Amino acid sequence: MKSVTFSDIQHIQERARRLPAALPAPRLAALALTLALGLGALATVVHLGAPATPLGYIVLPLLLGGLLPLARVLPGRLEVSTRFSACHLVGTLDEEMDRLGYVPTERGPGTVRYRTRGARWPRRRAAEVTVAVHEHALEVTGPMPALRALRARMDA
Repeated sequence: MKSVTFSDIQHIQERARRLPAALPAPRLAALALTLALGLGALATVVHLGAPATPLGYIVLPLLLGGLLPLARVLPGRLEVSTRFSACHLVGTLDEEMDRLGYVPTERGPGTVRYRTRGARWPRRRAAEVTVAVHEHALEVTGPMPALRALRARMDA
């Protein structure tokens, strides 16, 4: 697409502070319990295997690795600018979002919302992609991996 440009994907700080509220309480409790028990047991096994290693060298990488799956729900923002009217780009966006496994859930004047298809994910804001249609740009907000995949598909 020659007349379309993409901005860098930016992390959205405001919504990231509300991340734990996006998960239901039982799921958040199960995640915390799994991380505490699983990472604690793994740290103990590694420490018993190499007792001379400082605990900081064991615990910090394990903790960061255990929290890595939460990165897929971190919100981001992508802007798709075009020389023509941006409403013509919504059809292309619908096709690409369908290929990525998202279905439209809500259409309003200037706004389209998508969520992941299937019963695998609960309906929550972290799995939603929202598109604001401006005169010559689309502002897409949602999980950063989904934005990266969308940008790669639309850029090709």
